[in-house]
Amino acid sequence: MGFAEWSTSIQIPTIYLTICLTIPSMALYIAEIVTIVRHKKFHNSFYALFVMRAIPDLLYVLTSFYCQRLPSIIGAVLYPIYSQFPDWMFAMGMFFTEHTFQANNLVTAFILLNRLTTIIMPIKHEMLWKKFLPFITIFVYGVPTFFCWPAFKMHGFIQLNDPNSTTDRNFAMSGDALHFSYIVYINTVSSAIFTILCVLINIATFLAYKFHVKKVVGNGNNVQNIELKLFIYALSTFLGHALVASLFLITAITNIGDTKTTTFLYIYYPLIMDTGTVVLSSWLLLWASGTFRQQLIKDFSIIRKTNIQNIRVDAMEGPQNNNHRPVRGAVGPQLQTRFISCVQQLPTIS
Repeated sequence: MGFAEWSTSIQIPTIYLTICLTIPSMALYIAEIVTIVRHKKFHNSFYALFVMRAIPDLLYVLTSFYCQRLPSIIGAVLYPIYSQFPDWMFAMGMFFTEHTFQANNLVTAFILLNRLTTIIMPIKHEMLWKKFLPFITIFVYGVPTFFCWPAFKMHGFIQLNDPNSTTDRNFAMSGDALHFSYIVYINTVSSAIFTILCVLINIATFLAYKFHVKKVVGNGNNVQNIELKLFIYALSTFLGHALVASLFLITAITNIGDTKTTTFLYIYYPLIMDTGTVVLSSWLLLWASGTFRQQLIKDFSIIRKTNIQNIRVDAMEGPQNNNHRPVRGAVGPQLQTRFISCVQQLPTIS
């Protein structure tokens, strides 16, 4: 059994693995976005770029479920529905898959640039980024749209995993070879540019740390520690995206049209993409920012610890009415005899 055949045999377990990785990461991602939006102390350029990258990340995962994961698992149920889809619904899946990939790379490069400007211009840094954030947003979402819109010209079709089987109706959404090769080519070129650009930004950032950041004696400066962790976060997420980009570069160097290469890209792309983007970007932020982590836990903790003092209070007796006390001594016939004698001693009223 060759590598391609072995990869095909583990496709379903790989999809289940990606689901186990992705669902908790998506939930955490959404919680982080809500925390950033709710609290003004996180309304800065770094967290704005974080949200800007989280949106295509989440959209990519949903598109992946729509195009590949669910059809590969419950294809027998979805086949009658998907077989009625027009071409634009097939093209939409391809469009969002490639659009989110390119937008993700662009935002990652801007996050690295954001960390660089924090060092070289700490005073004007935030003011400068807030001024250009609207233009960056248009650029991040507009450029991939320009390059990926030809996907809507694609003729979509359903590709069964085993066309000769009468029971296995699992499938994947696909398109004609011309537009598919174009999309892969665009992703490969953008991956190469993204990798080179980010490496240059990282080199500049390391040099900036060497010449602009002073060594702190003792416990260190808390602000500098936070900035250093955020830079490590940006660098780590870049490495994750570089791993995804290398997947396209490897397939381009070998042969895009080769069946084994296409199989490798199709099966391992969700696992590598999920790990390099959604998983790293969401979970590493909890380590990078202690303030953000504490706020997130405070906002979304199910059981909140509260200090309750147990004060023992003695039971307080209510007011007593002496009129309801039982008469001690005379009871029964003796009480009746005393009452009659008292009445007889009363003066006669004329």
